[in-house]
Amino acid sequence: MIARRAIGLVFTLVLLITFSSSAQELYIANESQSKLQLLNFNTTPPQLTTLYNIGAKPDDLILNSLGQLIYSVPALGVVNLYDPFAGTNTTLVSGMSRARDLQITPDGQSLLIALYPLGQIVRFNFATGTTTVLAKKLGNVNGIAYDPYGNLYAVAKYNTIVQLDPVTGAVLNTLVLEPHHGINGADGLVYDSYTGSLWGAHAGTTGIGVVQIPVTAAGLGSSSSLYVFNTTGAAPDGIKSDGKGNLYIGAIFTVLVYNIPTNTITHRVVTKGADGVSLVPGTY
Repeated sequence: MIARRAIGLVFTLVLLITFSSSAQELYIANESQSKLQLLNFNTTPPQLTTLYNIGAKPDDLILNSLGQLIYSVPALGVVNLYDPFAGTNTTLVSGMSRARDLQITPDGQSLLIALYPLGQIVRFNFATGTTTVLAKKLGNVNGIAYDPYGNLYAVAKYNTIVQLDPVTGAVLNTLVLEPHHGINGADGLVYDSYTGSLWGAHAGTTGIGVVQIPVTAAGLGSSSSLYVFNTTGAAPDGIKSDGKGNLYIGAIFTVLVYNIPTNTITHRVVTKGADGVSLVPGTY
């Protein structure tokens, strides 16, 4: 059963409360503007710089071990790689119908791609360039995350977290967040080492905010907790953790930073479009 608790928010366009553990720079996949951008929290006001004009709307954004940006473009059915050091952009894999959320496997050898309308998760091998279907018939599928125990999770049908066998893709367990209604429920998904939990970006009939899903070595438990943002006009989507108590959230026209221990929003920056986000290495 979802616990509900309203969050007292401090909302401005600049940093209001400074935490030494919060990130100074954040990469953004700007869906509305079809761009990859860099957000610098260390300036007043925070500075937003365009890195690359994609020419189509991106969705999720992650980094590989080299600090390169891997991002999905659903309308084109591609997953691209942008190198911020060389300024180059290449296509990693095409033919990925409505590709959305992404996750690199723990061994770093493969990329998992959520094919939203097909209800599939596809595995792309970096070395061979080949793809295989890992899981199917999940319903609309979004966020993907691993925990430190090697358990694999995804958001299916918005209102359900599924635990998958990381080898076969079989559904091992499910947790329903709330009764199904349209596209309510979670979207992006991340594991946070600070709390030892999964966290999902949440936009449902029970409120807009973030949902905490505790996990163990065995995987999913039977509970979740929803923390509601007292705001309008935001739809949390992409979500990342710095492992120091902060969650970074792309929420349509804003980027939000939620501090877990103080239960507050510490940043709210207008970006005129934000979906996937990733922390810049070395700045947190």
